[in-house]
Amino acid sequence: MEYEVINICTGKIKTEIFGSNRPKKTAVSKYPIQQPTFLSFLGLEGDEHAYQGHGGPNKAICLYDKLDYDMWRPYIQDMPEYAMFGENITTIGLTKDQLAIGDQFKFGEAVIQITEGRGPCNTIAKKYDVPDLVKLMSAAHATGCYFRVLQEGIVTPDSRLELLEKHPAQFTLNAFNALKYTDKKNKALLEKALTVDALPEEHQLKFTKQLQKLTGRINY
Repeated sequence: MEYEVINICTGKIKTEIFGSNRPKKTAVSKYPIQQPTFLSFLGLEGDEHAYQGHGGPNKAICLYDKLDYDMWRPYIQDMPEYAMFGENITTIGLTKDQLAIGDQFKFGEAVIQITEGRGPCNTIAKKYDVPDLVKLMSAAHATGCYFRVLQEGIVTPDSRLELLEKHPAQFTLNAFNALKYTDKKNKALLEKALTVDALPEEHQLKFTKQLQKLTGRINY
């Protein structure tokens, strides 16, 4: 199954001023690629990350779906068509209920795998002058997601996402975000999360601790 990709974007670190806030170095503003671009284990060539915690092998590339843009229209007046939240891939039809940790996709010549939900950041809230945006995105579980790169390769501006393999656990992005933000004591979800081998170690440890608090032992 293939999914439409509206745009594939990269961004450079630059100093920006959002509203009355102090100048800030950020790569949140991204623009569509115009030519074939190499996707390495660390991300798209030319895409930069300003801060620790952004990027890295488990956060090599970020996706946000256009269908989830709609819930933010009441808050954001000038809604962009792509890279609204600084994502590299803007799709149609890959929302929090369709995406699961460990799902694999062919993307141009590359193969990528979903690793975790994206943690909303204050830079986005400042950019759109919506102070509660981080809280709203977390509560809605509509955060977008990150991928690791399993196979490097060239991506072109018209590349699509082709589903190669659904992870058998089907631990969705919605479920991942529930455990992070709104339903941290859900024992069944915690046990399910700890069966997902594709989940980065930091989240395995965090969910293990959450489960231990509930049960006093690890029972998965």
